[in-house]
Amino acid sequence: MEASVKKSTILQAVKAGLLSLVFSCIGILLLALIAKLCNIGDKALPIINQVLKVIAVALGTLISVKDEKFLLKAIVGAVLFWALSFALFAIMGGQIRFGQIALDLGISLVVAVIVALIKSRKTA
Repeated sequence: MEASVKKSTILQAVKAGLLSLVFSCIGILLLALIAKLCNIGDKALPIINQVLKVIAVALGTLISVKDEKFLLKAIVGAVLFWALSFALFAIMGGQIRFGQIALDLGISLVVAVIVALIKSRKTA
């Protein structure tokens, strides 16, 4: 019984991180298309990018985290999303700045924790 609970916890956390990454990639691709068609300014793109990451983490956590241990699953999912998105964008040639890395981690954790707390209150 204990092994299935651990497996479920890990599976839900990984699912949250991966879904968040998928939503983020879809959002970034749509943003690139819209930016190309509508000439969005360079100063607006980083802000819109952060908003997309917030939405991606919120959706990934909302869809994947269920049952109990909401907070643990959300935190692991957010850290996984952060690590995968950092690796993906570093591979794609993005500039690596410590401030941006820390901001992405902080935002991912805060959003995931807020969604997990809301979900845990609704099920209680």
